[in-house]
Amino acid sequence: MLQVIIVGSGLAGLTAARVLREHHNVTVYERGDERIATGGQGIMIAPNGHNILQSLGYEPERVGAVPIHGIRFYNKQDNVTEDVALNLKAQFGAEYMSQKRSDFRDELLRLATTASDSLGIEGDPAKVVFGVSVIGLDPESGTVTLSDGSTMTADVVIIADGVHSKLRNIVLNNDQSTTKKTGLTCYRIAVSTEDAKTALGDIPLPHWWEPSTCQNRSSLLHAADGTSRMVTAYPIRDQTMFNLSCIIKTEDSTKPATESWYAAGDSATVVELFGDFHKSLVKILGAASEVKVWELQDLDPIPTWTRGRAILIGDAAHAMTPMQGQGANMCIEDAESFRLFAPGTRSEEVQDILKTIGTIRKARTAEVLAETRKSHSTTGIGQRVLKNLEFNCGYKGIFEAVKSFEVRGK
Repeated sequence: MLQVIIVGSGLAGLTAARVLREHHNVTVYERGDERIATGGQGIMIAPNGHNILQSLGYEPERVGAVPIHGIRFYNKQDNVTEDVALNLKAQFGAEYMSQKRSDFRDELLRLATTASDSLGIEGDPAKVVFGVSVIGLDPESGTVTLSDGSTMTADVVIIADGVHSKLRNIVLNNDQSTTKKTGLTCYRIAVSTEDAKTALGDIPLPHWWEPSTCQNRSSLLHAADGTSRMVTAYPIRDQTMFNLSCIIKTEDSTKPATESWYAAGDSATVVELFGDFHKSLVKILGAASEVKVWELQDLDPIPTWTRGRAILIGDAAHAMTPMQGQGANMCIEDAESFRLFAPGTRSEEVQDILKTIGTIRKARTAEVLAETRKSHSTTGIGQRVLKNLEFNCGYKGIFEAVKSFEVRGK
């Protein structure tokens, strides 16, 4: 049984904890408190991520997840320009699910830490230590230094501390790897149906919101005027709320919006930026009680994910923007790859297994990143998502990926 340390309790870290807890001892260190994931912003889990989560006991009804059955395109006056129905469960074995991000993280925390008998699995729950940062790392020995000055040593150290990773450059053994600004800013908003109706008064819910016409679509509202402005809208929390991601070209770069994906924004600013869109959208944006602003950044492919007993995963390894809806799914795929640490894996086997994981995952995420970057113009985003469905959603897990890699190597 291996001793595993995971740095960070985000989506990648908690999913990795759930995968590994069945056969190994897992401790997660999180610098924030238990409510580190707050806010009503949405997140989309595609079939490649959903298939993995289903195998881990994920229960979408616990988080009010909504299956997405198509993509619909609108102009800024709410006229439908294209509608594409999708049956992804039939094609890939799982739905495309939208949910509230903080609810989703709570479900991952449950899967990582709840009693094993309630999940019908072996092993002990992962231990999550909140309020403790990992400030140092010796990758060769698998030793981390904690913020209280103590040290802990493990057979495996998984670094899942996000886009602004404090440990990435230790693994890379240089200080050259930094995130890159994309020139886009995203205002993230969630509004309940009740608040939307209040804000609209006598105006009916928009076509993309009203359940009878929404038809479980993820909707893209394009300005189509050369400004790159667009809004992605989809239902969350059993369709009692909507997530609205409002994207513009970055005008004023600020430190909070650069350093955090949940910096506070201002609804009046969003209303001003999208004031020429249909009046129903403008009124709904004005009703938002919470706005998060995020200056979209990504990370060039790094030369290696591993060093010694340490491996980078998630945004620490391959940060990408949400412009193709695959960032979170790549995190889930990364975590699933730790299934290669089978029961009985010996400590001396760790480094070779980590190298295998790093090699396979690095290649796949680089391809997804390249396609995501093509959408930074905001033109043709939906069409590109559709074109890449097979590659993105058809992923079969790490064991199949290893087989394919070995075949290509012969």
